Amino acid sequence: MTYLKQFPESSWITKALLPALAVEIGCYLASVFIQTRNWFALFRPVRAQGIILWFSALIPYLIFSLGAGTFRSNAFYLLVGLTGIFSLWHVILPRRPAYDLGFFIIAAAPVVARVFGRIYLAPDKHLRPDILGSLMWIRVGIIALLVLREWDPGPFGLWPTLREWRTGALYYCAAIVPLALLALSLHDARWAPITGDWWRVAGIAIGTFFGFLWVTALSEELFFRGVVARTLLDHLPSRLLAIVVSALVFGAAHLWFHSFPDWRQASVAAMLGLFCAHAYASTGSVRVPMVSHALIITTWRLFFKS
Repeated sequence: MTYLKQFPESSWITKALLPALAVEIGCYLASVFIQTRNWFALFRPVRAQGIILWFSALIPYLIFSLGAGTFRSNAFYLLVGLTGIFSLWHVILPRRPAYDLGFFIIAAAPVVARVFGRIYLAPDKHLRPDILGSLMWIRVGIIALLVLREWDPGPFGLWPTLREWRTGALYYCAAIVPLALLALSLHDARWAPITGDWWRVAGIAIGTFFGFLWVTALSEELFFRGVVARTLLDHLPSRLLAIVVSALVFGAAHLWFHSFPDWRQASVAAMLGLFCAHAYASTGSVRVPMVSHALIITTWRLFFKS
């Protein structure tokens, strides 16, 4: 309400963005919970699963864009094409490593190219609605991978077990100092702790941690550890080699973080990938590196600036 009083022309937020976000968050949670994934897997034939997933990816965009008056046919057609390929990839193509690699490339391409910022258009510049596209892409990828492809990444979900919390925290303790030293030495970050009342800082820390745990860490750990590292661990003769290669892939994905090629960010990300891949290889659970990853990002947001 305070935001709308300050920017009365942004009434599109309540009329369009919030309803679309409510639908998208509901779909996102459904993709993460194993019970709803198992229910969705009961739909037959498998082609129906892919088509339902495809249509579900378009509904939040239509709610938002039509409500906000920013619907563009070219943007919609692009979204239809991207989500159609992503949703139906494992329905149409056989389950082979080459096609799995293609799926992974398709998953990464719109994120690297920042496509959703050109599809989800805001009527003004006060707020970016492309979070709708990011959440949509993650949950479509989860269903396509875990239901349509029937991939098994190990334990995966929103809430780690007590043992996973402890193990993730231990890997965080082992990683944070080397990561900070590397980032500072490369001038990829500088010491700049946030200031303010303790309750405000605590609120920012808690919100940042769970926001990253349930979105960024969840998606990146599923795809980079649960898929890339899992594949390498299964096919390479050395566990150490699999961990190193998966970390390099994770670092390479961050070359586009700011301006290409962002070698500093890629180097820091590669080191983070080493710790997260080791955590995954040692436990077999995606949730362990999720905890480590989210704790590290939260520390970065609280104490450093790029």
